[in-house]
Amino acid sequence: MLAYLDGLCAALLARDSTEIQRLLALPAARDLPRRVREEAVAISRAGNRSFMAPIHSLHFYYKLTHMVDESSDPIFGDSSKQSEAESGQIELPLRKVGNGGR
Repeated sequence: MLAYLDGLCAALLARDSTEIQRLLALPAARDLPRRVREEAVAISRAGNRSFMAPIHSLHFYYKLTHMVDESSDPIFGDSSKQSEAESGQIELPLRKVGNGGR
């Protein structure tokens, strides 16, 4: 999906109506939010002389890239959950406290 959206954003920024229409005809376009699809149609119809910016498309692309980055990060990914599940326990660092004058 990210590669598809990357191509769509590139076509939108280039104002390539033919490429935008081709990409919107693909099955992956059904997974796009409505605002992104409507924006792509509007930009493709406006042509080269339009000053419309693909704000919704770029914002959606930005959000997806961050979701992919977080899922591959060991802090957010499944590897930390997997190591906890294997051991069955979570390690807690404890320090020894003195008697304090008893």
